[in-house]
Amino acid sequence: MNGKGTEAADRKAKIVLESAGLEIAESFYCGVLGWEREAAKHTGGGKGHAWLRMPDGELALLVDSGKAGKGEVGTDQEAEASRIKPGDRFYIRITEAYGSLDPLKRRAEAVRAVDGDELEPNCWRTLSLRTPEGYKIAYWQEFEASEEDIVAMYAAGPDRLEAALAGLDEDGLDEAIAPGKWTIRQQVLHLVDLELAAAHKLKYIVADPEPGRAYVSSRFGQDAWAEGMRYDRRPIATEVALFRLLREHILIVCSHIPGALHRSVVVGGGRTETALRLMKSMAGHANAHIRRIADIRAKRC
Repeated sequence: MNGKGTEAADRKAKIVLESAGLEIAESFYCGVLGWEREAAKHTGGGKGHAWLRMPDGELALLVDSGKAGKGEVGTDQEAEASRIKPGDRFYIRITEAYGSLDPLKRRAEAVRAVDGDELEPNCWRTLSLRTPEGYKIAYWQEFEASEEDIVAMYAAGPDRLEAALAGLDEDGLDEAIAPGKWTIRQQVLHLVDLELAAAHKLKYIVADPEPGRAYVSSRFGQDAWAEGMRYDRRPIATEVALFRLLREHILIVCSHIPGALHRSVVVGGGRTETALRLMKSMAGHANAHIRRIADIRAKRC
């Protein structure tokens, strides 16, 4: 087999999803989510599974749960791909070229599959969906923004955080939007911890003009950090002050390096990331948590 057929056959599935009813599941993934069924000749056809192409171009292997792991699927890729469990969340990254997420949202609303829709202006939109099997899918769409807008949004973060916290007493810091969700105190401490981790990466990027350098990050589980570092009981005043100092420090460093925000590194998956894009992600992440703090306070009123 030559050409596109060989290329498709050589592709590896990114994820494996199990379903008790393959035909019904296919109608959801293709009819509601807009995934495309791959021709069997291009993907190693067989009973008990279906190959679906997601909007990010990656392949998903949909498997009949009665045949999963029993050697009946007819491909060794089931063992090689990432197996998603019901309740797990996975992201599908799409660009602005995909178009608006609104048609997808309307189709998902019609079958009550929408879990949330969060928009961060000039950064991204995240449409969170729930499948019939209980998988959680986040369509994450990034928006383009000018350098001036990104820097302004990043610089405004400390003022926004302090305004969101103004007037809160200790009891208020322990309010949450719902039982089991993060409190305002936990939102703040997480925000600053991620800021610290991202600041190191940003400085690594701007310190050297040589393109193509690899940056390998150490991932951490946010819930594990929240528990291990006692987010639920620590004071926040030092972290709020640190957040302002970190932002000011980064802006001063970048202002003294010509072209700093356009320097880049290569991150996981071979993707190039510029300092400017990382700065946008940092600004958007903080703003999302600041908005959640505002939502918690509004609930108290």
